[in-house]
Amino acid sequence: MMKKLVLSIVILCGFSISLLAQGIQFREGSWKEILEIAKKENKLVFVDNYTSWCGPCKKMVSEVFPLKEVGDFYNANFICYKLDCEKGDGVEVAKTYQIMSFPTYLYVDGNGKLFYRSGAYMPAEKFIEEGKIALAEFSDKRTIEEWEALYAKKRGNASFVKGYIAKRNRAKLDNADIFDQYVSIEKEKNLMDTTFLKELFDYENKLNAGGACADFIMKNWERIREMTGMQNQKMVEILGYSMGSYSYRRAVKEKNEERFNSYLKVMAFLNGKLGVNVANEEVKSRSGYYAAIDDRTRFEELAEKHADILFEEEKDCLKRDKEKYMQFLQGLIKDASGLASQTPEQLAFTIQFAGINESASLAFNFRDLAANVARLSDDQKLLNKAMTWALEAITLFGNFTCYETLAEVLYKMGYQKEALWQIEKALDKMPAGNDAIAARIHGKLDKIKNNK
Repeated sequence: MMKKLVLSIVILCGFSISLLAQGIQFREGSWKEILEIAKKENKLVFVDNYTSWCGPCKKMVSEVFPLKEVGDFYNANFICYKLDCEKGDGVEVAKTYQIMSFPTYLYVDGNGKLFYRSGAYMPAEKFIEEGKIALAEFSDKRTIEEWEALYAKKRGNASFVKGYIAKRNRAKLDNADIFDQYVSIEKEKNLMDTTFLKELFDYENKLNAGGACADFIMKNWERIREMTGMQNQKMVEILGYSMGSYSYRRAVKEKNEERFNSYLKVMAFLNGKLGVNVANEEVKSRSGYYAAIDDRTRFEELAEKHADILFEEEKDCLKRDKEKYMQFLQGLIKDASGLASQTPEQLAFTIQFAGINESASLAFNFRDLAANVARLSDDQKLLNKAMTWALEAITLFGNFTCYETLAEVLYKMGYQKEALWQIEKALDKMPAGNDAIAARIHGKLDKIKNNK
């Protein structure tokens, strides 16, 4: 009997190992060693860049990487490797390839040359397709470096520049300046081609707010809308991200006032299309920008006006959230089947968030404004105002970061005991399993405790 039991266990264990072996087999070793293997085998390295706290990373590990079809494709075509971007070689790799989100997938050769990059959680079919694109890039006789060298000589050739954009798009590279170059030299009839316009209006693009591309879009807005069939709302949504967010981040990074003013011009145009208060949006943008570039004087001049706008927005925001919440409850009464699969904790969050959709966003705006005051200002009057803004954020949406910000403001004001209470509340409310957040909050707790 015992022999049969042991045999059964061995068989089951063997079956489990067999199942695991069906998925991607990640190699062990240092980054340098993995690149050497890639050189010898003349293959690309597929690198899964992750962090311990990344939810989508864990989903890929549990749901996609173990699949047989995924393993068959990736094991046959790549040297597969994993890197925690907060440890060891992962820190330097993340810096080298400017990894800002997780998971990020890199496809590099044995010399570390990047041929393709991708990211996020995706189903097996899409994940395999991404790998096929990487292989196609690897087999392309003209490397991205060769394209770059030719661009200096052929930047006046519209056909070449368009091909260069396509090449860089596949590698997920920044094309903002090259899009401007293409639009400035291409014939208008080709720019108004529906295929090109749909390529242009893509969330993944990066477009400059100040340049030929932005001018072309603003000048031809109605024609573009008619040709693509998109509504104003959708066009504004896409450009607000691909052009607005990108240009703002670039202006902050470069501390470039001219670039920031171009961003304001474009956002005024986009907001005007939706009937949004352009003047108020400019105040909020300027306040955020001056804080981001550590311009204390100009930030302090706008902080209270920024808060007044948020309080004004709160009135309509709460009304809309109440209406949406009532609609949610009515739908729940009619049919609650969609909630059947949720845990009690998930259900509680779903019901709570249904009533604070816009309020949560507004709360984070109050929080960020208060946090900027705590970081930049020594003005006790302004700090006192910031305390009320942090409290307002907690009232609208008691997220742990709102308590964290209140603690920072109180500590800056000299209220150590009260700050300690609030940072402990942030600890109680923060999500479990996120090492980076835990380290940040505990660091602030130690700072307040030790009065550093």
